[in-house]
Amino acid sequence: MAGYTLPGTILTEITQPKSVNISSTQRVPCFIGTASDTILVTNEAVVRTSTGGDITADSLAYTSSGISEILYIGKQRGLKDILTPTHYSLSSTGTIVFTSTGLAYVAYLSTYYVTYKYDRPYDATHLTDTTLNDYRYKEFTNFEDVVADLGDDIPDNPLVMICKLALKTYNVPKVATVQVPTGTVTDYTNALAMILYRDVQTVCCLSTNASVRALLNSHVTERSLPDNARYRMGWTGAAIGTEIGSDADANSISGIAVGLLNELMVIVNATRAKYYYNDPTTREELYTVVDGSFIAAAIAAYRDSFSDPATTLLNKTIPGLELYEEDYDDYYSEYMLTQAGANSVFLVQNSTGGTMQVIDDLTTDNSTVERNNINIITAKHYIAKDVIRQMNRTFRGRLILDRTTYANTVKGYLGIMFSIYKSAGIIEDVGTITVTLPTTNRDTVNIHYGYYAVYTHKYTVGTYSLEV
Repeated sequence: MAGYTLPGTILTEITQPKSVNISSTQRVPCFIGTASDTILVTNEAVVRTSTGGDITADSLAYTSSGISEILYIGKQRGLKDILTPTHYSLSSTGTIVFTSTGLAYVAYLSTYYVTYKYDRPYDATHLTDTTLNDYRYKEFTNFEDVVADLGDDIPDNPLVMICKLALKTYNVPKVATVQVPTGTVTDYTNALAMILYRDVQTVCCLSTNASVRALLNSHVTERSLPDNARYRMGWTGAAIGTEIGSDADANSISGIAVGLLNELMVIVNATRAKYYYNDPTTREELYTVVDGSFIAAAIAAYRDSFSDPATTLLNKTIPGLELYEEDYDDYYSEYMLTQAGANSVFLVQNSTGGTMQVIDDLTTDNSTVERNNINIITAKHYIAKDVIRQMNRTFRGRLILDRTTYANTVKGYLGIMFSIYKSAGIIEDVGTITVTLPTTNRDTVNIHYGYYAVYTHKYTVGTYSLEV
C-alpha cells in the first residue's frame, strides 16, 4: 500500500537555534523643561456642610496643597452658577466660605461641583515620592493627558508645547517628560538623575544654559557606557541670536559644537522659530518665539517618529515650526551653512512656508563618517540593546553541557539575528561573528559581532566632457 510505514519511531533533526524575534525598534524621547506649576481638578463633587464663616468652611480634596484659584463652581457638572463674591469666597487656607446669599442658594448637605487649580507639590528631599513631589518622570501616549496634567498649550508651558509637536504633529507613539520647578541647573541635575534607569533613548533639555548642556553631555556619555547600556543621544541648541561664529569662539554655535565633540550629542544651527498655538480662552491663533533648544527637541521628536533605526533625516522637511526668513544671511546662506557644517553642526534651513528642511544631519563628532552620521549611531545603539536583550532572554540561565556545541548554538543564533537586521535594512551586511568560551571564567561566554553600516548618499562626484 502506497505511503504505508511500519510502526516504530522516526527522528527528524531540528535545526538549532530556534527562530529569533528582534525587539521593537521604536525610540522613546524624553523632554525635560518647565510646565504649569498648578494642577487642574475638574468638577470635584463637594457636599455643602458649612453654615457660614471660616470655621465651618468646605474643604477641597487638595486644600492642604494650596489652592491656586477656583475657576468655577456649579450645582451641576460644568455649570457656573455659583459665583464669587456673591455666593462664596476662597479663604486664605484654601477653603470655600459661603456668604448668606450662597447659603440660601446652595442647600445644606447638597452636592455642588468645583473646578479649580492647586499648587503642584514639590519636595526637593523626596523627589521620588509621588505623594510629596509631582515634578517627576512621566510617560504620555496622547496629548490630552499631557494638557490635563502639565497645563495648557501656551508659552508658559514649553514642555506641553514640545509634547504637542511630538504626539500630534509627528505621531510619536510615546514620550517621556520630567518637569522642572524653575529651570535652574540644580533642577536639571535632579531631572537627569530621575531618568538614569528609564527606558528612553533621546534626551532633550529645554534650556540653552551652558551648564545644563554640559550636564546633558555627561549624562548621555555616562549612560551609554557598556556597564550602563542605556545608549542615549542628547539634542541641544543655542540661545536666540547666538552667532554661528567659528571654532575659536567657545560661545558661538560652532564653538559649542567643537567643544562637545561627541557622537552622542547634536546641536542645531537655528536659534529661533515661531511656534503657533491657540489661546485656551479665545481660541485665537497666536505664536511665540522658541529658541535653539526647543528647535533641537522638535527635530529629535521628528526623528523618533520613525521606527527604523537607520532612518536618515537628510532632505526631510519638518513641520510644526516656522523659521525666520530674516535669519537667512546669518544662519541659512550657503556660506553660513558651510561654516557651521564644517564644525559638525546639524543643519536646517528655510523651506516652503517657513518649515525646516534638513541640509545635513550631523552629530558633533566629525572625526569619522561613522561617528558623524546620526542614523549610524542610532542603528548601532539599537543593535547593542537588542543583542543584550536577546542574549539575556535566550541564553542566560542555560546549562553549558558541551562547550563546543554551545558556542556553535550561540553563534548560529547571532547569525540569524544579524541576517534579520540585514533584511530589515538596519545594516548593509553581516561581518564577522565569533563566540568563545574561556577556560578561566567557565560561566562566561565571549561574543563578538561585526557588521557593515547603512550609509546615507550625501555626495555625488562626477566628471563630464564635451563630445565632438
